[in-house]
Amino acid sequence: MSRLLLVRHGQASFFGDGYDQLSPLGHRQARRVGEYLHARRPQPDRVWVGPLQRHRQTHAGALAAVQAAGGAWPSPVALATLDEHQAAHVVKHVLDLDDAAGDGGLRTDPGPDPGDRERVVRDYFRRWRAVCVDWIAGRTPDTGAEPWAETRRRAASALAEMTADAGPGETRLAFSSGGLISMIVGEVLGLGDEQVLDLSLVLANAALVELRFSGGRVGLDAFNTVAHLEADDLLSMV
Repeated sequence: MSRLLLVRHGQASFFGDGYDQLSPLGHRQARRVGEYLHARRPQPDRVWVGPLQRHRQTHAGALAAVQAAGGAWPSPVALATLDEHQAAHVVKHVLDLDDAAGDGGLRTDPGPDPGDRERVVRDYFRRWRAVCVDWIAGRTPDTGAEPWAETRRRAASALAEMTADAGPGETRLAFSSGGLISMIVGEVLGLGDEQVLDLSLVLANAALVELRFSGGRVGLDAFNTVAHLEADDLLSMV
């Protein structure tokens, strides 16, 4: 069977002027992904990268680590269908969060105290999930965002493209976001919308998801692999 490895981007800049860039920890996580894949996996036969800066930066950091170890990857293919869903856009407008970065984070940094940061993040995602449940059910006002159902169709399209025309035993690799990767897993497992939403809330930064595929059949082999991060105390969720 062939396999498809999906990598969630490293930690982005949740507090600050723009979420869509890796934090210092996110850059370290990206390099660790590359080190782990080079040490433990065959070189990928094909590589795809989503359209966001955090996708590209994670790929670049991973590839730099591979090259530093004497390895190489094929040139990446940009794949627009690996773009994240637009929940952050919906949440910002529904909750009228003036300090919300439109791409997922918050502009106001609560400061260095871990307790304060945890409280702010926990409160944001509590509200985030409630709004998303209403959005999925069609109970939120139209914000111009891509509908959830359309994003799920886009995730299915990305999965079909990345698992097509594979030779025996190929390894393929893709870099995307937690929401979109969870939708791909939902497609494989036949999960409902809220189950997919909850999967996305537990997928760690720079975590790996592994799918096996052959003859039009796709199965989940591993979800939320983080051993490469735990060993160096690099694990983070947001």
